[in-house]
Amino acid sequence: MIINASHHAKTMHARRNPNLSVSSAASASLAPSSLSSASFLSPRVGSHRALLSPSPPPSPSLPSLIPRHGKKASSSHSRLVRRLLIAFCGVTIIVWLGVRRLLTTESYYPSEYSGGSGGEDYEMVEDSFLPQDPSAVIVTDEKGKSKWTISIPSSYGFPLQPSQYQEICSQSMELSRQLSETGKTLSKRMRGYYQEDPWFLDVQEAEEQGLLPSSQPSGKPDALVDDVAMTEDQSRGGDGMMVCEKSLTYVMETSDAGFGKSLMGLWMSYGLARKEGRAFFVDDARWPYGNYSTYFARPPSPGCLPPPKSQILPCPHTARHIVVSTATTSHTFGHAFVEEFEDGRKMRVQRQHNIFALLREGYESLFTLRSDDAKYVTERADALYGPITEAGGMSVGMHIRRGDRHPYEYQYSKDYLPLDRYIDTAREILVAHFENSTKSRKSKSKTRALSSLAEDLAGEMASKLVLASDDPDVYTNPEMSQVLRAQDRIILASKTTLEAATPKKHRYIDEISGWEGGFFRDVFWSLGQPVSTANAALETSKEITQEVSEQAMRLRELVGRAYLMDLAVLAKADAVVCTVSSVGCRILAVMVGWESAIDGGNWKNVDGDFDWRGIQW
Repeated sequence: MIINASHHAKTMHARRNPNLSVSSAASASLAPSSLSSASFLSPRVGSHRALLSPSPPPSPSLPSLIPRHGKKASSSHSRLVRRLLIAFCGVTIIVWLGVRRLLTTESYYPSEYSGGSGGEDYEMVEDSFLPQDPSAVIVTDEKGKSKWTISIPSSYGFPLQPSQYQEICSQSMELSRQLSETGKTLSKRMRGYYQEDPWFLDVQEAEEQGLLPSSQPSGKPDALVDDVAMTEDQSRGGDGMMVCEKSLTYVMETSDAGFGKSLMGLWMSYGLARKEGRAFFVDDARWPYGNYSTYFARPPSPGCLPPPKSQILPCPHTARHIVVSTATTSHTFGHAFVEEFEDGRKMRVQRQHNIFALLREGYESLFTLRSDDAKYVTERADALYGPITEAGGMSVGMHIRRGDRHPYEYQYSKDYLPLDRYIDTAREILVAHFENSTKSRKSKSKTRALSSLAEDLAGEMASKLVLASDDPDVYTNPEMSQVLRAQDRIILASKTTLEAATPKKHRYIDEISGWEGGFFRDVFWSLGQPVSTANAALETSKEITQEVSEQAMRLRELVGRAYLMDLAVLAKADAVVCTVSSVGCRILAVMVGWESAIDGGNWKNVDGDFDWRGIQW
């Protein structure tokens, strides 16, 4: 018997009962009773009958202005207030009971399921066949117990669509709830990040018990990034390595066109995989920036082969083989992840030390640029920072993000931070650095102290500011006249610059489009598209599987490579100034390192009083 969760409308919950009838009580009429005779009435009764004779009613007396002795005057206002108070108390009690029951029921379920399909309802449907679409199902194991697992038909490729991953996790949450209620194992505490669901049956175990069809050997997915060992094994026929016992596959995809989110998710997933002893794989099938190898060297080899695609699940996190993508970020790095890895004994940014360590491990293992870009970054850093270091100066990098990313600070939340805030913060870092250097030399003799002071002044004069920005106009701003550009291998030009270099062929036709105002998602999706079809490209920008032309992909690759080289050069500076609202800013902190960036204060956020944080889902 197989039970799967199928979506249905909320109105299906109300079912009519054909046996339900409404009965009404018959009203009884009273027959008038006759009186026997007037002779049976006593004189006393007869005297009272005279009172029943028709006569004008007595005149009503006027109400007294003074209340009767011992009684309070009745007040309709006070009665209304009492009734409202009683009604309010009743409603409050009912709401409290409802919320309490909801919390005691919902708090049992793991938070990695959060971020589901938004209140959709599922109905348990009993069937003798597996569903044709990927979904969570209930099966009966070899011990006769009902458990839930995930069925992914072999006809589906890898990776699934983001909506399918979200649907699977929502169904899984519902099936786990149903089995928990049946088994009467509800708990009032939240399940931890690594606490296993007693009702979950892993796909591999379900296949071994004959509850799911055996996975067909499909080989390596086409878009899985090769490492050296995997390539050598394929050249030998694929029989040299065994399938990994546990694995994590990171799917590089994004719907908002940001390179930084993909990079942050890549590093965090790698660090988590190493922490949990999982093999790590990268899939770039739907990455809008193209191939992983266009930007980076091959990832480290896990020493084993990837599992069958039907065994790679989006949830729960305790499964043998899991996938992390845009659709599953809130499941893998949600509340339960934060509670597991944050240090509750510390305050503010110090709580994030363990999460920072996961990202740092991913950076150290995966951030190896392609050979030509890596060579350029090394030469550029030596040319920029070498003379500054020799002169005793200090270099401060500034990362200015504009475009569709606005600051957290409320005053500038609809605009951008002024440029002088970056420059002033960078100068404060320089002044503080050389002041501390001077104070440390006060114990020396006057001659040596004067010499050291002269060296500090010379070093302060030799210090330089290095800039990287997604807005080309920032480089030409008068306030940045003394600032050095981080890299000039790939430059994003504005329309003004392009028009100056390439005169118009037609005076009244706007033929040139530049990179205006910074990185905008819609501009990215329309790169390489003809002007006539640019609007159509924006309409399909939300589709992750959107196919683009070769020219558009080359432009996207240039944007991505420029972004990476900017970060690589800035990270080699002595200090960095940026806005924490930008993913690139938080990435720079990881590249600088915890000791220097956080403990040493060489990473400065100028966007309000906010601390460094990891993935924000």
